[in-house]
Amino acid sequence: MGFRRVHQSIARDSAAVFAWKGETLQEYWWCTERSLDCGPGGGPDLIVDDGGDATMLIHEGVKAEEEFAKSGKLPDPTSTDNAKFQIVLSIIKEGLQSDPLKYHKMKERLVEVSEETTTGVKRLYQMQANGSLLFPIRGNHRRRR
Repeated sequence: MGFRRVHQSIARDSAAVFAWKGETLQEYWWCTERSLDCGPGGGPDLIVDDGGDATMLIHEGVKAEEEFAKSGKLPDPTSTDNAKFQIVLSIIKEGLQSDPLKYHKMKERLVEVSEETTTGVKRLYQMQANGSLLFPIRGNHRRRR
């Protein structure tokens, strides 16, 4: 049985798949958010990130939840010209309306994050150095700074 058939079998029989060839930017971010949703328990224990998008979504979600708790203000997707960040803010805004502590629960549950890209690893180490990283970094296969 080849890799492709094994992969299809695993996806069909035992694992949720949140990606497909040709997905739009909106679909990509929907998939990223869905991959972090583990139900009412709060989220995954470990993130193996590739580019830092899942890590960024949680960090931005926590910031938005804190602002919402303090002022009642929801994220405004029109506050940026960046199409990617507009989608991120839209996802967070929707989540706040259904669970205002969704990303805090994820943050509390997470044991660590592992990042696959050199750029992402550098970003995580910068966040760790300035005290803004919300959870520990796990050793990476590239371990570059």
